Amino acid sequence: MYYDTLSRNTVKIVLTRGDMDRYSLESASLRARSAESKRSLTGFLKKFQSESSLFKGQKPERLFLEAFPSDDGGCVLYVSTLGTGVLPPPETEDSSETVMCTIGSFRDAAHFCRCISGKAEHSALYRFGSDYCMIISAATGVMCEICRLAEEFGEMTDEASDIAYITEYGGEICAEGAAELIAELI
Repeated sequence: MYYDTLSRNTVKIVLTRGDMDRYSLESASLRARSAESKRSLTGFLKKFQSESSLFKGQKPERLFLEAFPSDDGGCVLYVSTLGTGVLPPPETEDSSETVMCTIGSFRDAAHFCRCISGKAEHSALYRFGSDYCMIISAATGVMCEICRLAEEFGEMTDEASDIAYITEYGGEICAEGAAELIAELI
């Protein structure tokens, strides 16, 4: 899951199929205007509020929500507030996030490196089985673009335990500046 603050009162939340499962959300129930769908979304938004810096200490008078299912089983949510409760300003460029993209071939991993070269603060590449795992840290604003690109090349996660497992047990190819180095070589 990742989110992008679009304005002072609107946020875009992108959920993968795994996120949908984790939060017990179903695409069909998001489209329905039923009590069950309202309960599911309310539960998700409460969890989202506790896991993110958005909506902290605020009780918006009214929330508007638009849900768009994606082909991979995930969903894109647009959440807007109305009234006194507004979203905090976008995070500063000082804050950063770390994600891992698991890619099936070196050719695709190299192409991904070319796409993100110069955008990531930190990038490392590991081999795990037949997969290549690119670990990327970037400023929150830049990470949204990197995540969109990553979804084209492989599976993405921001789970700290998965990232730690790969750094511990994966075969290190390049521990620092992987995106730039591989983009230069290819």
